[in-house]
Amino acid sequence: MSRVTLLVTLPLLAILVLGLAPLLTIAVWSFWTWDPLTYWITPDPSIAGYLDILNAGRWTVLVGTLGKSLLAAVLCLILAYPLAYAIHFLAGRRMALFLMAAITIPFFTSDLIRAFSWRLVLGRTGPINDFLVGAGLTAAPLDWLLFSNFAVMVGLVASYMPFAAFPLLLAMPRVEPNILASAQDLGAGFWRIVRTIIVPLTLPGLSAGFLFVFVMVVGSSTEVQMLGGAGASIVSVMVNDVMRVANFPLAFAISTVVLLLLLGLVLIGNRLFGLSRLFDGATQ
Repeated sequence: MSRVTLLVTLPLLAILVLGLAPLLTIAVWSFWTWDPLTYWITPDPSIAGYLDILNAGRWTVLVGTLGKSLLAAVLCLILAYPLAYAIHFLAGRRMALFLMAAITIPFFTSDLIRAFSWRLVLGRTGPINDFLVGAGLTAAPLDWLLFSNFAVMVGLVASYMPFAAFPLLLAMPRVEPNILASAQDLGAGFWRIVRTIIVPLTLPGLSAGFLFVFVMVVGSSTEVQMLGGAGASIVSVMVNDVMRVANFPLAFAISTVVLLLLLGLVLIGNRLFGLSRLFDGATQ
């Protein structure tokens, strides 16, 4: 076996064994039947797990999760795009390094600590409410800042915005400076250049950033549990609750449905925006 074949084969085997094999196993087990005598599942074909998704508000949680993921991904891109533009086109080397460190350093701590810190910031005695009351802007602390959809979205955007920024940074080198200079010489304004040149050329980065955030929010739970209150739920929380009562076929069915939805989204994104071209600018 040649060195090239070995270098290609080993990563593929690792992906198959560590990544795809567990997912395929879960998909197969989602069609098995729960046996209360053995407290496990048996290979008796059944779609009861998939039918149970439509019961007890589980479908509502699934749709709500997709909505939260969509909104969080869009907000992350709105914040990440100007940041990526500033780092690549405007900032010097030291400033670019500082900005990249500023969005990376928070990940040196656990997601639990980051979410809990937002509870302190958004709470009734937090700095935001203290400022609003002290400045006379509100008569009393705002309760909706915490344990609400607003708080959940703040926590999600703060946690996953870097995952939208880094694909955009990889895509920015696709924009050649001489193209921008030519557009300016022809009289194009800043917003027209952004709309007709920069955005089209960085579409793979936009699509990749959107998918990264969307996928990670679908699988998140800490921000929802810490900032959303007792009634808040998301797919990962729902799966954990189902696993606690040992309804394994339902948990596997929910996971399979989410996996298929995300896989379809990735394929559509690659078809429309060419995700495979994301690294073209970095390899030139």
